[in-house]
Amino acid sequence: MYTVLSSLSKSPERHLGCRRAFTLVEVLVAVGVSVLIFGAVYAGISNCYSILQTSRANLRATQIMVSQLEGIRLCAWGSGTNLSQLFNTSIVPRTFTTYFYPLGLNGTTNQGITYYGSINVNQLTNAAMETNVFGSSIPSYAENMALVTVTVTWTNGLNGKPAAHARHMSTFVSEYGIQNYVIAH
Repeated sequence: MYTVLSSLSKSPERHLGCRRAFTLVEVLVAVGVSVLIFGAVYAGISNCYSILQTSRANLRATQIMVSQLEGIRLCAWGSGTNLSQLFNTSIVPRTFTTYFYPLGLNGTTNQGITYYGSINVNQLTNAAMETNVFGSSIPSYAENMALVTVTVTWTNGLNGKPAAHARHMSTFVSEYGIQNYVIAH
């Protein structure tokens, strides 16, 4: 006589295997691993947010400096003792303040990060050329140029720790450059 065992019949070995569960140690290890993974993900997102804030502030500082330098290039420049606009502090101010406020920042009316700037314009006279701006040989057109430096400083920080930042950008402006073309034509 043959006995046929059905797959639905319960054997004692299979019945005991179905009753097994995770032990307390296994659950604690799984929770610990999950906490480490979620902590690493949160730290990564937080770090990305701080890098984004710093990059945004640096980009805004660069935009401010370029805007100031491009505006200076459009100023008229007289000759000799009649240095009309470029060296006139009422037309090209030596200090300025600009704000960066990204729209939608919690619906508040604050002005965001405050950028403090300064503009330094030096005509390349013989005294300035002695500082080797051009290197060893001074070109003949050096007295018709000015060195303009824009410096921007701001303070912002992450996690309640303020940090001071500063950037500067320099360019040469020529007496007979684009500003005379734009103003005269």
